[in-house]
Amino acid sequence: EMELTKIYSCSRNTVRRALTLLSDEAFLQPIHGRGVRVIWQKKPSEVIGSLEGLESFQEYAHRNNLVPETNVIVFEHVPCTDDISHQTGFKAGEELIHIIRIRKLDGSSRQIDNDYLLASAVGNLTIADASTSIYAYLENTLHMKILKSKRTISVELATEEDQQHLELGDFNCVAVVESHSFNSKGVMFGFTQTRSHPETFCYKVISKR
Repeated sequence: EMELTKIYSCSRNTVRRALTLLSDEAFLQPIHGRGVRVIWQKKPSEVIGSLEGLESFQEYAHRNNLVPETNVIVFEHVPCTDDISHQTGFKAGEELIHIIRIRKLDGSSRQIDNDYLLASAVGNLTIADASTSIYAYLENTLHMKILKSKRTISVELATEEDQQHLELGDFNCVAVVESHSFNSKGVMFGFTQTRSHPETFCYKVISKR
């Protein structure tokens, strides 16, 4: 602790709080009477997602030092049918915006996003917004507070569309994450099904006993 206070010109209390945060995130483990041990380090080749927070594809790519690219292949206004309602949780008859995007990392297609957005909640969303970041548009232009997302994670056999867009090679399956997103008013404004290439689907969580 004394060495760290000298390096960073801070108090011992600040160092202790920082060590506690790193311990909570499983970077460090305090050992009574022996100091602190580093117990986890990121492998340089890993692309790691986050299950604990809400981040956009752009944020996810930048955090992993990758170049993001998005191609919008579907952008349409549709009524919520009974089938769509069953899949997404929106009420039948509501106007939705349906968007399908191919997501690339460093030039390789790694993700298909199939979005349904509540039209009344997302203002004048455009294809240009969808090709960069829908979250950025909602938060910075509409000043929406995105509060939470419920997620279901599964593995499915790859479809013809997956094979067409994701460069799966010898892989015969994809990771599927379905998300229901809510704003601060309690309104579900978005449903997203994300189908990911196995090579870039990696999440780490901290489990405690």
